[in-house]
Amino acid sequence: MRKADQKPVTVDERFRTLLILWGALCISLFLYLALIHFLPAPSTPNQKLTLLLNAAGLIPVAASLLIKQVLIGKAIEGQRVEQVHSAYIVSWALCEVAGLLGFLDSRLTGSRYYFVAFAVAGLGMLLHFPRKQNLLDASQGQF
Repeated sequence: MRKADQKPVTVDERFRTLLILWGALCISLFLYLALIHFLPAPSTPNQKLTLLLNAAGLIPVAASLLIKQVLIGKAIEGQRVEQVHSAYIVSWALCEVAGLLGFLDSRLTGSRYYFVAFAVAGLGMLLHFPRKQNLLDASQGQF
């Protein structure tokens, strides 16, 4: 909780926080990949499950694009800069789901096609790289 004598958080500080969170979530995707390579799973091939898990990874990434656009639009419309953080965090979490599905695929089936889900998750994370302009648009007149 902020005390009355403290100054409000600036746009630069908010942007730096978003960059740190984005970087941490990208690193977590790499850690999942490292776990896959260092902890081998038994191979029980199931092509249908692999296809289902990889295809299911597309849904949260596609939804994250739409959800972020809507939430940032509401944040700008209501001039609520703190809602920009929520929009980014929700979109990143949805992209992380695709990586988790790839991790699940590698653990359950031992398939080598788990990388498809990780590629989708990584592409989603790159598409959601934080933009300072969103914070500036939502904070017009506040700073």
